[in-house]
Amino acid sequence: MVFRRSISIRSLTHSLLWTPCLAVIAAAGCGSGTGDPEIPRPVRAVKVADVVGLRSRTFPGRAEAVDEVDLSFRVTGQVIKLPVRVGDRVAKGDLLAALDPIDYRTALDLARGNLMRAEAELAAMEAGARPEEILQLQAGLSEAESSLERAEAEHQRNVALRERGAVSQSEFDLSRTMRDRSAAQVKTAQEALRIGQVGARKEDLLAKAGEIKALQAMVTDAENRLSFTSIMAPFEGGVAARFVDNFQTVQAQQPILRLLNTASIKIVVQVPESAISLAPLVEKVTCWFDAFPDREFEGRVFEIGTEATRTTRTFPVTALIDQPEDVKILPGMAARVQAVVDDSISIDQHQLTVPLGAVFAPDTQRQSYVWLVDEQNQTVSRRSVQTGAISSLGLTILEGIEPGDWVVTAGVHSLREGQRVRLMTE
Repeated sequence: MVFRRSISIRSLTHSLLWTPCLAVIAAAGCGSGTGDPEIPRPVRAVKVADVVGLRSRTFPGRAEAVDEVDLSFRVTGQVIKLPVRVGDRVAKGDLLAALDPIDYRTALDLARGNLMRAEAELAAMEAGARPEEILQLQAGLSEAESSLERAEAEHQRNVALRERGAVSQSEFDLSRTMRDRSAAQVKTAQEALRIGQVGARKEDLLAKAGEIKALQAMVTDAENRLSFTSIMAPFEGGVAARFVDNFQTVQAQQPILRLLNTASIKIVVQVPESAISLAPLVEKVTCWFDAFPDREFEGRVFEIGTEATRTTRTFPVTALIDQPEDVKILPGMAARVQAVVDDSISIDQHQLTVPLGAVFAPDTQRQSYVWLVDEQNQTVSRRSVQTGAISSLGLTILEGIEPGDWVVTAGVHSLREGQRVRLMTE
Protein backbone atom coordinates (compact mmCIF):
# COMPACT_ATOMS: atom_id res chain seq x y z
CA MET A 1 0.00 0.00 0.00
CA VAL A 2 2.75 2.37 0.84
CA PHE A 3 4.54 1.68 -2.46
CA ARG A 4 1.44 2.25 -4.58
CA ARG A 5 0.76 5.54 -2.77
CA SER A 6 4.24 6.77 -3.52
CA ILE A 7 3.78 5.90 -7.14
CA SER A 8 0.56 7.87 -7.26
CA ILE A 9 2.13 10.92 -5.70
CA ARG A 10 5.04 10.77 -8.15
CA SER A 11 2.68 10.48 -11.12
CA LEU A 12 0.66 13.42 -9.88
CA THR A 13 3.81 15.50 -9.53
CA HIS A 14 4.94 14.55 -13.03
CA SER A 15 1.58 15.57 -14.47
CA LEU A 16 1.64 18.92 -12.72
CA LEU A 17 5.10 19.67 -14.13
CA TRP A 18 4.06 18.92 -17.72
CA THR A 19 0.79 20.86 -17.65
CA PRO A 20 2.37 24.39 -18.16
CA CYS A 21 4.61 23.06 -20.92
CA LEU A 22 1.67 21.61 -22.79
CA ALA A 23 -0.19 24.89 -22.42
CA VAL A 24 2.75 26.82 -23.92
CA ILE A 25 3.05 24.37 -26.81
CA ALA A 26 -0.68 24.53 -27.45
CA ALA A 27 -0.61 28.33 -27.47
CA ALA A 28 2.31 28.38 -29.88
CA GLY A 29 0.55 25.90 -32.14
CA CYS A 30 -2.61 27.96 -32.18
CA GLY A 31 -0.73 31.16 -33.11
CA SER A 32 1.37 29.64 -35.85
CA GLY A 33 -1.55 29.45 -38.23
CA THR A 34 -2.16 33.22 -38.41
CA GLY A 35 1.38 34.65 -38.76
CA ASP A 36 2.43 38.32 -38.67
CA PRO A 37 0.65 40.75 -41.07
CA GLU A 38 2.56 41.39 -44.28
CA ILE A 39 4.42 44.69 -44.38
CA PRO A 40 3.72 46.58 -47.63
CA ARG A 41 6.82 46.84 -49.76
CA PRO A 42 7.66 50.35 -51.03
CA VAL A 43 7.90 50.47 -54.82
CA ARG A 44 8.59 53.21 -57.34
CA ALA A 45 5.89 53.66 -59.95
CA VAL A 46 4.65 56.09 -62.60
CA LYS A 47 1.20 56.75 -63.98
CA VAL A 48 1.11 55.97 -67.69
CA ALA A 49 0.50 59.00 -69.92
CA ASP A 50 -0.85 59.14 -73.46
CA VAL A 51 1.32 61.18 -75.83
CA VAL A 52 -1.35 61.25 -78.53
CA GLY A 53 -3.93 62.47 -76.02
CA LEU A 54 -1.56 65.19 -74.82
CA ARG A 55 -1.19 66.53 -78.34
CA SER A 56 -4.93 66.76 -78.91
CA ARG A 57 -5.97 67.97 -75.47
CA THR A 58 -6.45 71.59 -74.37
CA PHE A 59 -6.20 72.88 -70.80
CA PRO A 60 -8.03 75.91 -69.40
CA GLY A 61 -5.84 78.69 -68.05
CA ARG A 62 -5.81 82.27 -66.88
CA ALA A 63 -3.58 85.14 -67.98
CA GLU A 64 -1.38 86.78 -65.35
CA ALA A 65 1.21 89.55 -65.43
CA VAL A 66 4.77 88.30 -65.41
CA ASP A 67 5.51 90.76 -62.59
CA GLU A 68 2.88 92.05 -60.16
CA VAL A 69 3.60 94.04 -57.02
CA ASP A 70 1.77 96.17 -54.47
CA LEU A 71 4.00 99.17 -53.70
CA SER A 72 4.10 100.87 -50.29
CA PHE A 73 6.20 103.32 -48.28
CA ARG A 74 8.57 101.99 -45.63
CA VAL A 75 7.94 105.02 -43.38
CA THR A 76 4.90 106.94 -42.15
CA GLY A 77 3.93 110.36 -43.47
CA GLN A 78 1.60 112.52 -45.54
CA VAL A 79 1.36 111.94 -49.30
CA ILE A 80 2.25 115.13 -51.18
CA LYS A 81 2.82 113.68 -54.68
CA LEU A 82 0.75 111.04 -56.49
CA PRO A 83 1.23 111.82 -60.19
CA VAL A 84 -0.09 108.54 -61.68
CA ARG A 85 -3.57 107.17 -62.27
CA VAL A 86 -4.97 103.74 -63.03
CA GLY A 87 -4.05 102.72 -66.57
CA ASP A 88 -0.95 104.96 -66.83
CA ARG A 89 2.21 103.43 -68.30
CA VAL A 90 5.42 104.13 -66.41
CA ALA A 91 9.09 103.48 -67.08
CA LYS A 92 11.53 101.94 -64.65
CA GLY A 93 12.69 104.59 -62.16
CA ASP A 94 9.72 106.97 -62.61
CA LEU A 95 8.39 108.70 -59.48
CA LEU A 96 5.08 107.14 -58.49
CA ALA A 97 4.42 108.71 -55.06
CA ALA A 98 6.16 110.85 -52.42
CA LEU A 99 5.69 111.79 -48.75
CA ASP A 100 6.40 115.14 -47.06
CA PRO A 101 10.17 114.80 -46.31
CA ILE A 102 10.65 117.73 -43.88
CA ASP A 103 10.78 115.67 -40.66
CA TYR A 104 13.14 113.10 -42.16
CA ARG A 105 15.41 115.81 -43.61
CA THR A 106 15.61 117.51 -40.19
CA ALA A 107 16.55 114.21 -38.56
CA LEU A 108 19.30 113.74 -41.15
CA ASP A 109 20.73 117.24 -40.52
CA LEU A 110 20.78 116.58 -36.76
CA ALA A 111 22.57 113.25 -37.22
CA ARG A 112 25.15 114.82 -39.50
CA GLY A 113 25.79 117.65 -36.99
CA ASN A 114 26.39 115.22 -34.14
CA LEU A 115 28.80 113.26 -36.31
CA MET A 116 30.78 116.38 -37.25
CA ARG A 117 31.11 117.42 -33.59
CA ALA A 118 32.37 113.99 -32.55
CA GLU A 119 34.89 113.90 -35.40
CA ALA A 120 36.22 117.34 -34.35
CA GLU A 121 36.59 116.17 -30.75
CA LEU A 122 38.53 113.11 -31.87
CA ALA A 123 40.85 115.24 -33.99
CA ALA A 124 41.53 117.51 -31.00
CA MET A 125 42.26 114.51 -28.78
CA GLU A 126 44.70 113.08 -31.31
CA ALA A 127 46.47 116.43 -31.91
CA GLY A 128 46.85 117.29 -28.21
CA ALA A 129 46.54 120.70 -26.53
CA ARG A 130 47.98 123.92 -28.01
CA PRO A 131 50.74 125.88 -26.14
CA GLU A 132 48.32 128.48 -24.78
CA GLU A 133 46.07 125.69 -23.54
CA ILE A 134 49.05 124.09 -21.76
CA LEU A 135 49.73 127.40 -19.96
CA GLN A 136 46.11 127.57 -18.86
CA LEU A 137 46.26 124.01 -17.55
CA GLN A 138 49.47 124.76 -15.64
CA ALA A 139 47.89 127.83 -14.11
CA GLY A 140 44.85 125.80 -13.13
CA LEU A 141 47.08 123.23 -11.45
CA SER A 142 48.97 125.91 -9.51
CA GLU A 143 45.70 127.42 -8.28
CA ALA A 144 44.43 123.99 -7.21
CA GLU A 145 47.66 123.27 -5.32
CA SER A 146 47.45 126.63 -3.51
CA SER A 147 43.87 125.90 -2.51
CA LEU A 148 44.96 122.51 -1.19
CA GLU A 149 47.74 124.09 0.94
CA ARG A 150 45.26 126.53 2.51
CA ALA A 151 42.70 123.82 3.14
CA GLU A 152 45.33 121.52 4.67
CA ALA A 153 46.63 124.27 6.99
CA GLU A 154 43.08 125.14 8.07
CA HIS A 155 42.28 121.52 8.81
CA GLN A 156 45.50 121.03 10.86
CA ARG A 157 44.58 124.03 13.04
CA ASN A 158 41.16 122.53 13.61
CA VAL A 159 42.79 119.23 14.59
CA ALA A 160 44.79 120.99 17.34
CA LEU A 161 41.77 123.00 18.48
CA ARG A 162 39.58 119.90 18.47
CA GLU A 163 41.92 118.22 20.93
CA ARG A 164 41.35 121.13 23.37
CA GLY A 165 37.63 121.21 22.63
CA ALA A 166 37.73 124.67 21.11
CA VAL A 167 36.17 123.62 17.74
CA SER A 168 32.81 121.95 17.20
CA GLN A 169 32.49 118.65 15.40
CA SER A 170 30.70 120.27 12.46
CA GLU A 171 33.51 122.79 11.92
CA PHE A 172 36.05 119.97 12.08
CA ASP A 173 34.15 117.90 9.52
CA LEU A 174 33.78 120.91 7.23
CA SER A 175 37.51 121.64 7.20
CA ARG A 176 38.27 117.99 6.46
CA THR A 177 35.79 117.98 3.59
CA MET A 178 37.32 121.13 2.11
CA ARG A 179 40.78 119.58 2.32
CA ASP A 180 39.62 116.37 0.54
CA ARG A 181 37.84 118.37 -2.14
CA SER A 182 40.93 120.49 -2.80
CA ALA A 183 43.02 117.33 -3.07
CA ALA A 184 40.60 115.93 -5.68
CA GLN A 185 40.79 119.18 -7.65
CA VAL A 186 44.57 118.91 -7.69
CA LYS A 187 44.38 115.39 -9.12
CA THR A 188 41.92 116.54 -11.78
CA ALA A 189 44.15 119.44 -12.77
CA GLN A 190 47.18 117.15 -12.89
CA GLU A 191 45.33 114.69 -15.18
CA ALA A 192 44.17 117.51 -17.45
CA LEU A 193 47.72 118.83 -17.73
CA ARG A 194 49.03 115.33 -18.44
CA ILE A 195 46.47 114.80 -21.21
CA GLY A 196 47.30 118.21 -22.66
CA GLN A 197 51.02 117.44 -22.68
CA VAL A 198 51.04 113.79 -23.87
CA GLY A 199 47.60 113.51 -25.54
CA ALA A 200 44.57 111.36 -24.75
CA ARG A 201 44.87 107.78 -23.58
CA LYS A 202 44.35 104.92 -26.02
CA GLU A 203 41.10 103.84 -24.39
CA ASP A 204 39.75 107.39 -24.63
CA LEU A 205 40.52 107.48 -28.33
CA LEU A 206 38.86 104.09 -28.84
CA ALA A 207 35.75 105.26 -26.99
CA LYS A 208 35.50 108.37 -29.14
CA ALA A 209 36.02 106.28 -32.32
CA GLY A 210 33.18 103.99 -31.23
CA GLU A 211 30.95 106.99 -30.69
CA ILE A 212 31.73 108.22 -34.20
CA LYS A 213 30.89 104.80 -35.66
CA ALA A 214 27.51 104.83 -33.94
CA LEU A 215 26.83 108.34 -35.23
CA GLN A 216 27.77 107.28 -38.76
CA ALA A 217 25.19 104.49 -38.55
CA MET A 218 22.60 107.02 -37.39
CA VAL A 219 23.40 109.20 -40.41
CA THR A 220 23.03 106.23 -42.76
CA ASP A 221 19.71 105.34 -41.16
CA ALA A 222 18.47 108.91 -41.50
CA GLU A 223 19.53 108.98 -45.17
CA ASN A 224 17.67 105.72 -45.82
CA ARG A 225 14.52 106.93 -44.10
CA LEU A 226 14.62 110.10 -46.18
CA SER A 227 14.94 108.03 -49.37
CA PHE A 228 11.98 105.90 -48.26
CA THR A 229 9.71 108.92 -48.66
CA SER A 230 9.66 108.29 -52.43
CA ILE A 231 8.36 105.32 -54.44
CA MET A 232 10.06 104.68 -57.77
CA ALA A 233 8.82 102.23 -60.39
CA PRO A 234 10.83 98.98 -59.99
CA PHE A 235 10.10 97.97 -63.60
CA GLU A 236 8.32 99.19 -66.71
CA GLY A 237 4.60 98.48 -66.52
CA GLY A 238 1.10 99.77 -66.01
CA VAL A 239 -0.70 101.06 -62.92
CA ALA A 240 -3.46 98.57 -62.14
CA ALA A 241 -4.80 100.11 -58.92
CA ARG A 242 -4.39 103.17 -56.67
CA PHE A 243 -5.37 102.65 -53.04
CA VAL A 244 -4.89 106.16 -51.54
CA ASP A 245 -5.40 109.80 -52.49
CA ASN A 246 -3.07 112.76 -52.43
CA PHE A 247 -2.51 114.55 -49.07
CA GLN A 248 -3.61 111.45 -47.18
CA THR A 249 -1.58 110.35 -44.15
CA VAL A 250 -0.44 106.75 -44.61
CA GLN A 251 1.31 104.19 -42.45
CA ALA A 252 4.44 102.21 -43.25
CA GLN A 253 3.77 99.13 -45.43
CA GLN A 254 0.27 100.40 -46.34
CA PRO A 255 -0.45 99.57 -50.02
CA ILE A 256 -0.32 102.67 -52.24
CA LEU A 257 -0.26 101.38 -55.84
CA ARG A 258 -0.34 98.11 -57.75
CA LEU A 259 2.03 97.86 -60.70
CA LEU A 260 1.89 95.18 -63.40
CA ASN A 261 4.52 94.22 -65.95
CA THR A 262 2.63 92.95 -69.00
CA ALA A 263 5.55 92.86 -71.44
CA SER A 264 5.11 89.10 -71.09
CA ILE A 265 2.04 87.19 -69.99
CA LYS A 266 1.98 84.10 -67.80
CA ILE A 267 -0.60 81.41 -68.46
CA VAL A 268 -1.06 78.98 -65.56
CA VAL A 269 -2.77 75.66 -66.35
CA GLN A 270 -3.49 72.68 -64.10
CA VAL A 271 -2.17 69.41 -65.57
CA PRO A 272 -3.45 66.06 -64.17
CA GLU A 273 -0.96 63.59 -62.73
CA SER A 274 -1.65 61.22 -65.65
CA ALA A 275 0.02 63.71 -68.03
CA ILE A 276 2.54 65.62 -65.89
CA SER A 277 5.31 63.11 -66.66
CA LEU A 278 5.17 64.27 -70.31
CA ALA A 279 5.53 67.97 -69.46
CA PRO A 280 9.34 68.04 -70.02
CA LEU A 281 8.65 66.80 -73.56
CA VAL A 282 6.65 69.91 -74.46
CA GLU A 283 8.70 72.38 -76.50
CA LYS A 284 6.09 75.11 -76.82
CA VAL A 285 2.37 75.74 -76.40
CA THR A 286 -0.42 77.24 -78.48
CA CYS A 287 -2.90 79.52 -76.71
CA TRP A 288 -6.34 80.85 -77.57
CA PHE A 289 -8.06 83.62 -75.64
CA ASP A 290 -11.81 84.13 -75.41
CA ALA A 291 -11.24 87.84 -76.09
CA PHE A 292 -9.48 87.01 -79.39
CA PRO A 293 -11.16 83.80 -80.61
CA ASP A 294 -9.65 83.97 -84.11
CA ARG A 295 -6.03 84.39 -83.00
CA GLU A 296 -3.42 81.82 -82.01
CA PHE A 297 -0.57 82.80 -79.70
CA GLU A 298 2.62 80.83 -79.31
CA GLY A 299 4.34 80.48 -75.94
CA ARG A 300 6.95 78.44 -74.11
CA VAL A 301 6.90 76.41 -70.91
CA PHE A 302 8.41 78.46 -68.07
CA GLU A 303 7.77 76.45 -64.90
CA ILE A 304 6.59 72.92 -64.12
CA GLY A 305 5.15 72.40 -60.66
CA THR A 306 6.51 69.50 -58.58
CA GLU A 307 3.70 69.28 -56.02
CA ALA A 308 0.06 68.46 -56.72
CA THR A 309 -2.75 70.46 -55.20
CA ARG A 310 -4.54 68.66 -52.39
CA THR A 311 -8.03 69.26 -53.77
CA THR A 312 -7.74 68.52 -57.49
CA ARG A 313 -4.50 66.46 -57.56
CA THR A 314 -3.22 68.52 -60.49
CA PHE A 315 0.16 70.15 -61.08
CA PRO A 316 0.55 73.85 -62.03
CA VAL A 317 2.42 74.44 -65.28
CA THR A 318 3.26 78.00 -66.33
CA ALA A 319 3.75 79.15 -69.93
CA LEU A 320 5.07 82.54 -71.08
CA ILE A 321 3.73 84.53 -74.04
CA ASP A 322 5.35 87.68 -75.36
CA GLN A 323 2.88 90.56 -75.53
CA PRO A 324 1.87 91.03 -79.19
CA GLU A 325 2.03 94.47 -80.79
CA ASP A 326 -1.41 94.57 -82.43
CA VAL A 327 -3.56 93.37 -79.50
CA LYS A 328 -3.32 93.68 -75.73
CA ILE A 329 -3.55 90.55 -73.57
CA LEU A 330 -4.67 91.67 -70.12
CA PRO A 331 -4.26 89.85 -66.80
CA GLY A 332 -7.35 87.85 -65.91
CA MET A 333 -8.30 86.86 -69.47
CA ALA A 334 -9.43 83.25 -69.88
CA ALA A 335 -7.35 81.06 -72.19
CA ARG A 336 -7.09 77.55 -73.65
CA VAL A 337 -3.63 75.99 -73.91
CA GLN A 338 -2.51 73.07 -76.07
CA ALA A 339 0.89 71.40 -75.88
CA VAL A 340 3.16 71.18 -78.92
CA VAL A 341 5.11 67.90 -78.53
CA ASP A 342 8.51 67.16 -80.03
CA ASP A 343 8.02 66.37 -83.73
CA SER A 344 10.63 63.60 -83.58
CA ILE A 345 8.14 61.43 -81.66
CA SER A 346 5.88 59.59 -84.13
CA ILE A 347 2.18 59.43 -83.28
CA ASP A 348 1.85 56.09 -85.12
CA GLN A 349 4.57 54.47 -83.03
CA HIS A 350 4.16 56.29 -79.74
CA GLN A 351 0.90 55.54 -78.00
CA LEU A 352 1.93 54.84 -74.40
CA THR A 353 5.42 54.83 -72.89
CA VAL A 354 6.97 53.45 -69.72
CA PRO A 355 10.57 53.55 -68.40
CA LEU A 356 12.81 50.77 -69.68
CA GLY A 357 13.20 49.28 -66.21
CA ALA A 358 9.46 48.67 -65.92
CA VAL A 359 9.37 45.88 -68.56
CA PHE A 360 10.72 42.39 -67.83
CA ALA A 361 10.60 38.94 -69.40
CA PRO A 362 11.00 35.73 -67.34
CA ASP A 363 13.85 33.45 -68.44
CA THR A 364 11.41 30.69 -69.42
CA GLN A 365 9.24 32.94 -71.58
CA ARG A 366 9.59 35.35 -74.48
CA GLN A 367 6.57 37.39 -73.42
CA SER A 368 7.17 40.84 -71.84
CA TYR A 369 5.39 41.87 -68.68
CA VAL A 370 4.90 44.84 -66.37
CA TRP A 371 3.67 45.05 -62.79
CA LEU A 372 0.47 47.06 -62.36
CA VAL A 373 -0.44 48.57 -59.00
CA ASP A 374 -4.05 48.46 -57.81
CA GLU A 375 -4.47 51.82 -56.08
CA GLN A 376 -7.46 50.67 -54.06
CA ASN A 377 -6.05 47.40 -52.73
CA GLN A 378 -2.37 48.44 -52.86
CA THR A 379 -1.35 45.16 -54.47
CA VAL A 380 0.54 44.30 -57.67
CA SER A 381 -0.49 42.09 -60.56
CA ARG A 382 1.49 40.95 -63.59
CA ARG A 383 0.26 42.12 -66.99
CA SER A 384 1.55 40.93 -70.37
CA VAL A 385 2.34 43.74 -72.83
CA GLN A 386 3.35 44.15 -76.46
CA THR A 387 6.30 46.50 -76.79
CA GLY A 388 7.32 48.80 -79.61
CA ALA A 389 10.26 51.10 -80.27
CA ILE A 390 12.51 52.84 -77.76
CA SER A 391 12.43 56.66 -77.65
CA SER A 392 13.71 59.45 -75.47
CA LEU A 393 10.71 58.92 -73.16
CA GLY A 394 11.23 55.19 -72.68
CA LEU A 395 9.74 52.04 -74.20
CA THR A 396 6.62 52.14 -76.34
CA ILE A 397 3.74 49.91 -75.15
CA LEU A 398 1.41 49.00 -78.00
CA GLU A 399 -0.96 46.72 -76.08
CA GLY A 400 -1.62 45.64 -72.52
CA ILE A 401 -1.96 48.86 -70.50
CA GLU A 402 -4.19 51.91 -70.52
CA PRO A 403 -3.59 55.61 -69.76
CA GLY A 404 -3.80 56.16 -66.02
CA ASP A 405 -2.41 52.75 -65.01
CA TRP A 406 0.26 52.73 -62.30
CA VAL A 407 3.33 50.78 -63.51
CA VAL A 408 6.19 49.69 -61.22
CA THR A 409 9.50 51.04 -62.51
CA ALA A 410 12.13 49.44 -60.25
CA GLY A 411 12.68 46.11 -58.52
CA VAL A 412 10.36 44.25 -60.91
CA HIS A 413 12.25 40.93 -60.55
CA SER A 414 11.66 40.69 -56.80
CA LEU A 415 7.85 41.08 -56.73
CA ARG A 416 5.22 38.36 -56.65
CA GLU A 417 1.58 38.21 -57.72
CA GLY A 418 -0.77 39.87 -55.22
CA GLN A 419 2.00 41.27 -53.03
CA ARG A 420 1.07 44.30 -50.95
CA VAL A 421 3.01 47.44 -51.85
CA ARG A 422 3.23 51.11 -51.00
CA LEU A 423 3.63 53.63 -53.83
CA MET A 424 6.73 55.82 -53.95
CA THR A 425 5.87 57.97 -56.97
CA GLU A 426 8.60 59.51 -59.11
